[in-house]
Amino acid sequence: MRRHRFEPAVLVMGLVLLWLTACFILDACQVWDLRPEYSVPLVVSGLALTVATAVVTQVVRAVRGRRKRRRA
Repeated sequence: MRRHRFEPAVLVMGLVLLWLTACFILDACQVWDLRPEYSVPLVVSGLALTVATAVVTQVVRAVRGRRKRRRA
């Protein structure tokens, strides 16, 4: 198996989706009452956290790339 780049945004999105899945399962089992005024902010904040992670990752990779080019 070939090695691939570590993508933190994919990890964060996977964790967010697992959390949302758990919330919806608990709602379906009537253990927890998940109202739309709670679920919509959960989804939007999860997506915002993923986007922020992706932006930070890209900035860090760009800065490291510039530093490597200067040294070479």
